[in-house]
This record gives sequence, C-alpha cells and structure tokens, in this order.
Amino acid sequence: MALLRLPSLHRVPDGIEGRDPEFIRRALPRLWLAFELYFRAEVDGFEHVPDEPVLFVGNHSGGASVPDTWLFVLAHNTYFTVEGRPLIGLAHRIITDMPLLGDFARKFGMVKAGPHRARQMLAQGANVLVYPGGDVEALRPTRDRNRIVFDGRKGFLKLAHETGVKIVPVVATGGQETVYIFNDGRRTAQVLGFDKYLRIKSVPITLSFPWGFLPGGLPHLPLPAKIRMQVLPPIDLREKYGEDPDWDEAYEFVTSTMQVALSSLAARTTLPVLG
Repeated sequence: MALLRLPSLHRVPDGIEGRDPEFIRRALPRLWLAFELYFRAEVDGFEHVPDEPVLFVGNHSGGASVPDTWLFVLAHNTYFTVEGRPLIGLAHRIITDMPLLGDFARKFGMVKAGPHRARQMLAQGANVLVYPGGDVEALRPTRDRNRIVFDGRKGFLKLAHETGVKIVPVVATGGQETVYIFNDGRRTAQVLGFDKYLRIKSVPITLSFPWGFLPGGLPHLPLPAKIRMQVLPPIDLREKYGEDPDWDEAYEFVTSTMQVALSSLAARTTLPVLG
C-alpha cells in the first residue's frame, strides 16, 4: 500500500511543466542508439501525423518493461525534435509513483493515466499517447502477442471525440517477445485483490531475466527481440460518426483497423526474437 503514497517523494511534476527538454536532448542520442542497436528498431509512418494535437493509441507489449513504449517516446522526440510538439504519455501509477524511475519518466513527459489529465495535456497543445489495453494487454500470454487486446475499454474513443482530436493508431510487434508470459493472470489479480488496491488487472506466470519463473510481471531485462512499429493514418471520429457515435461500432472500427495493420506487420517476422 506504500506505493499509493509515493508521489510526495517526487521532485519533478508530471505533465508539460515536468517535461525537461534539456534533459531529453542530452539523453536522446544515447538512448535512441541503444534501442536501435539492441532491438534493431524500425519505426515508420510519422508522416501520417497531422500538425495538431492528436491522441496516439497503441497496442501495449513487453510486460512491465514495455520497451515499445519507450521506443515510441524516443522515436517521436527524434522525428519531431525535442522542441516540437511535446509528447505526453499516460502511464500506470506504479511507473509514475516509483522513486527515481518515476522522476525519469516525468522528465520525458509521462503522467499518471486518467481522462482528466489527458484532456488537460491535449488542451495545452501536446500529443498524448495512450494504451487502452493497459497491463491486461502488456501482460497477455505470448501466444496472443499479435492480437489487439483492449478488453472492451472505450474511454479513449470518448476522450478523442469530446476533445475533437484525431486518433492516430500505432501498432508494434516484437515487444511481447522480450519476455515469456504463460497465462492470462486476471483471475490471480482478482484473488490477490491487486485489481482493487493497485489497479493491476493481470498477474500471470512469466519467464524473464533475471527473475526466472515468477508470478507477476516485475521490470526485467528484455530479450533483444526485433521491434517494428507502424504509425497509421489518423481517424477523425467526429467526421466518421458525427456528434452521437455508436461507441461499439467505433470501437470495432478502430480495433479492427489496428488488428489488420498489426497482423500485416507481424507477417514480416520470420522467427520470434530474431525478427
């Protein structure tokens, strides 16, 4: 329960005011090179992003270490430059509330996930990155690594429609090959009460370095799987569905669009991890 009280330890505020362009500028070359070499990273499609605040919607992979999230943050800052439109990522409270790592994430523009903060960041002119599947998707079984698993969550649709911003889908492969996840883990999270007290919805059995076999998904050293990422053309919900959308229809359209793109990207992988 101590995790719930950690924000008072932070010296760095979250949001645009906490984002540190000078810190990002210094760290970016080395981090981008490390990710590019270790994960043989490929990121394509940023030319689809309009010159206005957008809501990036991605599939979440890699257990607790989520390397594709960090890769996207680095790629965005590289492509659009640190001085360009800021990217604000919505992160699980365990990341933003953690000492040291939390401050590092905040300097890169991470905020604790929530619709109120997302609306604030969009209103301030930032691009916002959200992963609707959250830990359920990041901790999905390895056999489902190439599936979109948003678990029926539609809040991102209502956020984009309410604020009038376009959704820019982002799909990625390889992240779920950096750790092996054996099972779903949602029932375990319910039994332990993690879903209520820590907002952790999945506690699967994983195989990772250096932990070996372990219930849950502690931050680990990811395997050097090849990560490919594709930014898709924007989706304007107001233009497509008007002022009173059928949310189920909109959800099906966005997730199926992303699934088709993810399957196409996954077809380029010859062997897991090796790429």
